[in-house]
Amino acid sequence: MSRSGPGCETGLVNKAEKLKIIPMKIQHKLTLTSSLVFGLVFTMASVLIYLNFTRSAESIFFAELSRTASLTAMFYLEEDELSTKEFKPIEKKFIASTVNQEIRLYDKAGQIHYGEADPDTNITSKILKTIRAKSQYNFKVGNAFYYAIYYRDNQGSFSIIIKAKNPALEAQETELVRILVIALLIGIFVIVALSYSLSKYAYSPVRNMIDQVKLVDMTGKNHQLTYQKTSDELEDLFKEFNSMLEKVYQNIQIQKNFISHASHELKSPLASIVGNLEVLLQKDRDILEYKNVNRHVLKDAERLEKVLQNLLVLAGLDHRDHAMIKEERFDEILWEVLDQIAKEYPLSKISVNWQLPEDSGEMLIYACVYTQMYIALYNLIENAVKFSDLKPVNVSLRHLDGRLVVEISDEGIGIDPSELKYITEPFYRGQNVSRTSGNGLGMAIASKILENHDIKMSIESKLGIGTVITLLF
Repeated sequence: MSRSGPGCETGLVNKAEKLKIIPMKIQHKLTLTSSLVFGLVFTMASVLIYLNFTRSAESIFFAELSRTASLTAMFYLEEDELSTKEFKPIEKKFIASTVNQEIRLYDKAGQIHYGEADPDTNITSKILKTIRAKSQYNFKVGNAFYYAIYYRDNQGSFSIIIKAKNPALEAQETELVRILVIALLIGIFVIVALSYSLSKYAYSPVRNMIDQVKLVDMTGKNHQLTYQKTSDELEDLFKEFNSMLEKVYQNIQIQKNFISHASHELKSPLASIVGNLEVLLQKDRDILEYKNVNRHVLKDAERLEKVLQNLLVLAGLDHRDHAMIKEERFDEILWEVLDQIAKEYPLSKISVNWQLPEDSGEMLIYACVYTQMYIALYNLIENAVKFSDLKPVNVSLRHLDGRLVVEISDEGIGIDPSELKYITEPFYRGQNVSRTSGNGLGMAIASKILENHDIKMSIESKLGIGTVITLLF
């Protein structure tokens, strides 16, 4: 039977908490990684050093044993062929060389002929065959070194095998291992200390950035991170982050202005409608007064409706519908806009300056959404007409490197240079346009439409002289 209850659940939660992975800072990761890499590289290098040392030392020791084997052959087998005078130096060398060494001479039958009488279990018949086949042979069993030669003499053929141990080599190997281990431990300690210090120094600008970011308040003033000029990737990171902060701050200010202006534009007609209706309901009125108030209410309602329609249009521009994009003739859209403006502003003075060559038909064909392009052109030309105070407005068409260029210029009130960067924000209106009707959405809509159609718009303006808007397709 299984049991479950609050105690079991608590136990599972505690186990899950214990299994949580503790996050590691980049500084600690760098220290750990560098230490592991150093440890691995040093260990591999130490193994190679140890193997090369032992191989070299063993080769030297085997070379010494080979000389001992030759002396043994001369001592045991050539004694009968040498004089006493010639044999004495060989005997001295032999006695000096064979201290702590075991010597055995095996005949062809595998029997010990001279030397140590006790057989060596490491010397097998297979080993003796190998010695006879190779003439010289050496091998190692445990800490015992064996060197053998196959020597032919008038007494017969013998396998001379020298067995010896090398305590000095064993001590050297042990000491070498100890030195390498100590060097590894010291090296890892030094690497950890250096890596930690260097990573702490290297990431101090990042920690500085984190501390500054924690204090950033985007709803207040524009905040920029301070940093040292280092001409490296960190300086680039600070610059990009400051650029991002600037954009975020500008967007927040645009949103705040949008809310402020939108509230004002929506509040004014609503307040006017409410005021007119309250006055109308205070007492009975004649038909003429009713009609007059209704006209004002209708005018404010239309104004409110236009604001809401423009807001819907502006909101819809954030979602591109590629299915609606078709190739249209720009001149046909332009003529339709000019006809409509002529009906709504009969006193306007608009001239068209055509500077395109006769074979410019393909240049006038542009992939766009017809209604959106119509709205953008209408808003730009209508603004020029409204703020020109019945002065001439000129629309010119020319080409630049095979691309269509449209200029809309007027001789109106102009725009203050300090206000140009805000002119495309929703509901923004210049300080000198209070006498002209509008809601500050026309330029925002036109700018968004042109941006969606990859049409570059530039504005040049001087107060009291006029404005020039250039569209580069």
